[in-house]
Amino acid sequence: MRHVPPLSPPTRVVRRRHLWLLCLPFAWQLGFAPLANEVAFKPLGLPFPLVWQMAGVLLSTLVFALVFELDRRAGLEEEERAFMAAIDTTEGQMQAQLEAAAP
Repeated sequence: MRHVPPLSPPTRVVRRRHLWLLCLPFAWQLGFAPLANEVAFKPLGLPFPLVWQMAGVLLSTLVFALVFELDRRAGLEEEERAFMAAIDTTEGQMQAQLEAAAP
């Protein structure tokens, strides 16, 4: 098992309350599907549950795009970049130690 030194704590706290938006597609598909099954309306000649599922796909896409944008505005890319740099440095140090310890 390899030893990974702890990373330094983040310099600022990123608020990510918007992640609750990711519950909307789940609620759409599972929570309201029984209600959609009872609707007799056929838009464009398609069964309503099919239209409901297609609308759910579009809703999910919009929610994921919105969460991605809100993460970007919250500075999550900078945090991820710092994390990846720390991982690369740690892996480089570990590789050097392994090479030095090799006979």
